[in-house]
Amino acid sequence: MNEWNDIAVLTPPGDVDIASVSVLRPRLDNLIDRGVRRVVINCQAVGFIDSTGLAFLLTRARELMRREGLLSLVNASDEVIRFLEIARLVDILHVAGPARESIPAIPVGELPRWSKSVEVRQGIENLPYYRHRIAELLESLPLRRDERYDVALASGEALGNAYDHAGGIGCVLTVQAYGDRVVVEVLDRGAGYSIDGASEPVASEERGRGIKLMRMLVDNVEVARRTDGTGTRVQMVKLFSGALESRA
Repeated sequence: MNEWNDIAVLTPPGDVDIASVSVLRPRLDNLIDRGVRRVVINCQAVGFIDSTGLAFLLTRARELMRREGLLSLVNASDEVIRFLEIARLVDILHVAGPARESIPAIPVGELPRWSKSVEVRQGIENLPYYRHRIAELLESLPLRRDERYDVALASGEALGNAYDHAGGIGCVLTVQAYGDRVVVEVLDRGAGYSIDGASEPVASEERGRGIKLMRMLVDNVEVARRTDGTGTRVQMVKLFSGALESRA
């Protein structure tokens, strides 16, 4: 961090998300309380900003504006800039379901071309690893770079909720590739939560954007209580623009 009188530059060492905001929040709040009115967030090392990070930045930007100050981001990647553009729509528009009107069902008996399932390690500090790992897994699929980023970001939102509400305990992440889609599923063992596609999650100033963002980033999102025990099941579907070639 660099400071010049009432100006400060913060450089997060990684993603701005539910795992890092607890560290960034007191640093920035302390600066604002001490009279800093111009804050620059250097995003050179930031690969992802999730809904918690977005809420943190928005609330502090509003607070600085109230005090006649300004918060801005510099050195943001194209993907981060695109997310911020999408996220602005979440605050403005009613988001109630997938972008596509209908998702064709997977034919009965069709098996995934490949599947990767991992038990998620406890500790919210592991969230960035899994988000970037998902992006790597998607590289072999017929998705554009921005589509891979969207799926990884949506998956990170689901994992963030699992960490937030269930501590990551018993959390399982599964990525499956079919001929026309990728399916990402996150299971946790929290209290359980369910919301239908036409309902809006309850929102507050710093919460409630995660499901809205998931709905905008992928083609279908299902959030329901698990039927095999206590917890929540989040399933996300992203359709391919082209066909997935079979592996030899």
